[in-house]
Amino acid sequence: MSIFYSSGCKGGTGKSLTSAVLADYLIASGLPVAIIEGDLGQPDIAQRFKEVPGIALRAVNLNRAGAAEAAVIKFAEALEGLGSDTEIVVNLPAAAGDTLDTMAGLLIEAGQSLGHGSYVYYSLGHQRTSSESAIRSLREGLLGAVAPERRCIVYPLFLQPESERFDFVRNGARAAFLSAGGLEAAMPALRPESLVDKVLSLPGTFSDLAKPESALTFGERLFFGRQWLPAAHQCVATLYPASHQE
Repeated sequence: MSIFYSSGCKGGTGKSLTSAVLADYLIASGLPVAIIEGDLGQPDIAQRFKEVPGIALRAVNLNRAGAAEAAVIKFAEALEGLGSDTEIVVNLPAAAGDTLDTMAGLLIEAGQSLGHGSYVYYSLGHQRTSSESAIRSLREGLLGAVAPERRCIVYPLFLQPESERFDFVRNGARAAFLSAGGLEAAMPALRPESLVDKVLSLPGTFSDLAKPESALTFGERLFFGRQWLPAAHQCVATLYPASHQE
């Protein structure tokens, strides 16, 4: 089975949303799922899924600049306790690069030794600093530690309505990334704000929120379950089929 890392250049780029949608997609597909919450300062993924039956949930502090070795040791121990038949979603903290970039290869090796292939989603901001962070991760961090076909840039469209407006696209980095075999996907924007606030505040899976018995109104369920959620699942499915063709 596979380890899916959800990474990003900073907070506010939709990294945790990607983690939550990916976990929801895997659960809805009937697969055994484990979630490793690496952002203990904002454990939103752990809070969302803590009451979901059958989900293995682990918490590991991966936001430890200056203590990367200790973070990786704890992470490897958490991995060892999970079954080799389990799909693992790792929600990395916004500052994970400061902790993990120098240890990225060791992270991947830990997964391999336990029978897991590793895949990386990178939620990208639209500014130049965000594209610089992504390029740095490709050069010396987690994105660069996996094969090109195992990494996916995610454009969170709530930041910009079109991926072409991201600096990563305009400065030519996207063309180089794709020509090397990397993948890309767009996370659809969830609107209006009232629906965003409600969805993010309610625990459980997104798929359950689309059901008639959820706390969403009929109109909210119609938009959320029929339009946004299928598009969000399609976004995270970009890497999943590739992980099962090997």
